[in-house]
Amino acid sequence: MAFNRKRSESKDSDLSRTPEEWDEKARGWLLGRLTRGPRTKVQLARMLSDKGVPEEIAHPLLDRFEDVGLIDDASYARAFARDRRQSRGLSKSALRRELGQAGVEQELVTEALEEYTAEDDLELAISLVAKRWQGLSRLESDARYRRLSGYLGRRGFSGGTISAAIRSVADSDRLA
Repeated sequence: MAFNRKRSESKDSDLSRTPEEWDEKARGWLLGRLTRGPRTKVQLARMLSDKGVPEEIAHPLLDRFEDVGLIDDASYARAFARDRRQSRGLSKSALRRELGQAGVEQELVTEALEEYTAEDDLELAISLVAKRWQGLSRLESDARYRRLSGYLGRRGFSGGTISAAIRSVADSDRLA
């Protein structure tokens, strides 16, 4: 009960804040969020909006953080793409979708992903299939294909890339 009363009291005090108090509070929230890792301008704007920060305070503050380099959507997009590609094995199309959902402008997404080619996606898909191939060896070939297809499909690979990757690993396994 006390928790709920404290929250409602907090909401009431939020309404009576001066612009200077809002600015100070919003700066603290932004710095706190950015110390935990980079974020896009859109993600930070959503966070401030959720906390009730007036737009006339939030937008200039976000612009200032962007001007001094604390918010950099282009470097966020490059780092995000590199990290998700290595840690989760996401295809170029999946990265494009996730960056769009994070609020990165399409032009910056294109720049961040320009280093990845269809050949890179195929190579990544082959390595992902190879890691799982032996673990699925007890299954019939159709079941193995379905499992691997679903696995790669969830990572955003196209049907052609999925088939080529599975075929490549299967052929190398037969030759071994």
